Amino acid sequence: MLRQFETLFAALFALLVFALRPAAQCNLSDNLDGGPCCGLTQAQLPVFSNFAHDALDICWRDCGIDQQLLVRGKWFNSNLGSTGPQPCGERRMRLDIVTPSNVLLWRGQMRLVYSRTWMVVDTSGLFHQVWRFLVNGDLRNFPAAGAPPCPVPPCASAFANRTRFTGYIDFAEDCSIPGGLVERSWMLTHACDALDHHVGFPRSGVFHPDRSYSFVAPAAGFIAGPLQPSEGTPFSPFEAVRHRTQTPAPVTLACTYEEPVVHSLTPQQQVCFCGLPGSNQFMIGDLNVQGPCGTAVRNPPLGPLLPGFVSMGLGSWTNPSQYPGLQTLRWNIGGYDFTDICLGLQQHEPFYGVTTIGGFPASQLVGGGIGGPLPPTFIDQVSSQQFNGTPVMNVPFVGLHILNLNH
Repeated sequence: MLRQFETLFAALFALLVFALRPAAQCNLSDNLDGGPCCGLTQAQLPVFSNFAHDALDICWRDCGIDQQLLVRGKWFNSNLGSTGPQPCGERRMRLDIVTPSNVLLWRGQMRLVYSRTWMVVDTSGLFHQVWRFLVNGDLRNFPAAGAPPCPVPPCASAFANRTRFTGYIDFAEDCSIPGGLVERSWMLTHACDALDHHVGFPRSGVFHPDRSYSFVAPAAGFIAGPLQPSEGTPFSPFEAVRHRTQTPAPVTLACTYEEPVVHSLTPQQQVCFCGLPGSNQFMIGDLNVQGPCGTAVRNPPLGPLLPGFVSMGLGSWTNPSQYPGLQTLRWNIGGYDFTDICLGLQQHEPFYGVTTIGGFPASQLVGGGIGGPLPPTFIDQVSSQQFNGTPVMNVPFVGLHILNLNH
């Protein structure tokens, strides 16, 4: 009987190892879950290589497509520029936007703030670990980029040919073999004056009230369009909020452990936020987030900065066999009263980020292992703040509070 038990155990163990083998080559843990409220930790993140692929350069006018161009985005890892302690969960990359014949159009240093990681399974049954970063920075346009109002925003010339963009990058690592293929998807958007030239902050003004600008990649299989599925849920227990906080000298930014949250997102209206009445490209909703440690996010009625959670439909990927699969893409922004239980303060903060809906089926990563399934709507946002915590809009920012929501 003992011999039979040992044989059965060995067979079950081998089956388990085989079943988990496709995911075993990936670094499952980011070292950010499972700790105490406001406890400090250090993110464990892979280093991704430089990459390039085709992208769409999209001009939006009156909430519709005005023009699309095929360009190429080339991303290069950059040094953070300091020999001291590095900010937790942060990367820098230089982005060059070039023509298909490699003529430089735009260039800028982008700040990548780590958002979260999860596991997906593609249509072939292979595991991929996804690492999402939220991105912001100035892109400087060169003469070959063209003239305003499209494809170059009219605001650029007023600010030394610089335009602030926000968005995200996903790195999807093939877990089937060591050093497997890494696929990427990314988006950067500069929205109309009401959102990205907001009064009361640097670079405010009237430049392009009816126009917005987006770069989206991969271009292959992406169909741009303003009318897309949107967000909304009366209740969801997914997923987390996290802080980055200043350390004692030598001063840098440390990460806190994730705090689980529940949230609701109640759609209020779909409108054209940018320009004359056109397609309802934008969804406006009320966001309410609460964590057991005491962190809370509420959007007060009518502002003061924004009417709550705002998202902008951009289009959808249509290739089921290439990451991210069949997925809807939305840029988002928000203005919320954020209760920072770790610092004991509440202030109104703008947030920027991305919404993706659908894609390859996703699962949580918990304690270094694969957990339960994640709902298909991913909302990721980072607060727009200076290093000292002061809220700011319209210009590049540091980002101290990260929201990861699913429904």
